Amino acid sequence: MLITAVTLLFTAATLRVAAQAVSVNPQHHFPKTVPPGNYSGITWLGGERYAVADDKSPTAGFRLMTITLDSLSGAVTSVVADSFMTAGQPNRDEEGICFVPYMNTVFVSGEADGKIVEYDLKGMPTGRRLAVPAVFATARKNGGFEALTYGTVSHRFWTTSENTLVADGPVPTIANKVSNRLRLQSFADDLLPRQQYWYVTDSSEVAGTSGSSFLGVCGLAALDDGRLVVLEREARNTTNYIGSFVHIKLYIVDPARHRQGDMLQKQLLAEFRTTFSVTSRSFANYEGICAGPRLKDGRQVLLLVADSQNQYKGFLHDWFRTVVIDVPTAEPAVPFLTDAEVLDAVGFLPEPPAPGSSEFQSDAYYYQWGKEQRADSAVARMAAADEVWPLADVFSEALGMEISAAGTPEIFRLMEGVRMDARRLNNAAKRHYKRMRPHEYYREPSLVNTADGWYLGSYSYPSGHSIRGWVSALTLSMLAPEAAERLMARGRQFAINRVICGRHWKSDTDAALMEASALMTRLTANDAFRRQLEKAKAEYAGRKNK
Repeated sequence: MLITAVTLLFTAATLRVAAQAVSVNPQHHFPKTVPPGNYSGITWLGGERYAVADDKSPTAGFRLMTITLDSLSGAVTSVVADSFMTAGQPNRDEEGICFVPYMNTVFVSGEADGKIVEYDLKGMPTGRRLAVPAVFATARKNGGFEALTYGTVSHRFWTTSENTLVADGPVPTIANKVSNRLRLQSFADDLLPRQQYWYVTDSSEVAGTSGSSFLGVCGLAALDDGRLVVLEREARNTTNYIGSFVHIKLYIVDPARHRQGDMLQKQLLAEFRTTFSVTSRSFANYEGICAGPRLKDGRQVLLLVADSQNQYKGFLHDWFRTVVIDVPTAEPAVPFLTDAEVLDAVGFLPEPPAPGSSEFQSDAYYYQWGKEQRADSAVARMAAADEVWPLADVFSEALGMEISAAGTPEIFRLMEGVRMDARRLNNAAKRHYKRMRPHEYYREPSLVNTADGWYLGSYSYPSGHSIRGWVSALTLSMLAPEAAERLMARGRQFAINRVICGRHWKSDTDAALMEASALMTRLTANDAFRRQLEKAKAEYAGRKNK
């Protein structure tokens, strides 16, 4: 969002922190290494690498930056702007940006076109974008998608409009003192919309009715525990600019503790204000936020970037600031079996069918059958989604509750443990048999052809997706016997979808079922597995009875 031109200078920031567990570090700017910009969004790529959106860049894209933090305090010590990555397409008023590690791509939201589009790290569009619900088309000018984030643990995209949609009510002003009523929208890895919640911002805190003020949400940051940090911003301009300010509030919300359609409860993390003065140039319109690395003591760094409107007339700076919060690190999932307890699948699996054999002819038949199934758009969408969906998403509907690291940690840890054991068992067999995948054998694209490059150099027999799906279905059936039919049916469909995708032969999925059956005999006799199963059962019963 643009702020009215400011002709004077600004006072130093005043700071108020909501809890002792939160540290707000001083802001810094780096004019020798960061060119003037309209930096509106930021995302962490890992290490010291970040991608930053610029809402007034000459063409659509993003700038790569190297940002160094103090390892103890988390304060920004240096920022170096690197290349601007672009395909040369027209600017879309790019505001929000998020990195998806397993895809090695970024998604960028455009406030002008209302789209959230995927790019590779060279700035080339992939042709994919989030399927935004139609209601967001009623976003007001300069009040659309400024906030965007992706949870690497939850596998969820999150966005919201900056201001209330036309369909949902009026926009707050100094005069009316109403709040923004926003729709916080999530998307899964298949890029389709999932849960939607209501979020209400604070109203204007300005006394009186003169001048102008812009209020809204301009940033989101997903935390590993499933919670979200929401950046609320009020930018106040007085008639003569003296006393103008930007007031930032960081709230935390936990969607996993609410039902879809609920109003999210929010908790203040920190707030600070930068104000207008004739002696200082510290005014900072913070629009971008992301979760960065953890410090040596385990605390989480949030990194914020300000939009200087191209360092307006030399008065403003491109500010960077960090806020450090104490986010508990979830107990990591671990495999249940020791190396000695992991079965040798090569010892009991049959050899994969050799080309020319009758068994291979059956595989060839099912490969063609799978291609025919893609004509049904619903079948194709589900098969493509199963290629990228985490297992928690795959089985949530069949179980009857959403499975997530934040909402059902014990069930999630159970599923992750058996997934790790299944992977170890299956990978050894893959390396032994080294079977070519069907879409590669026939030199044809798979259903999800954009991912074909990821599978180069990997093997087909047995199917890794299928064993993990079958083991998940069998484990959850022990957790919830009343849902066993639905769970096993979903496990079977998950395996069939590998054939429909063209990623696996039918015999690959059959071998995976044999592996899963053998693995379950070891798991059910394992004390660590049984203990975690009991914890998951208790959690399931508690959540089911709410």
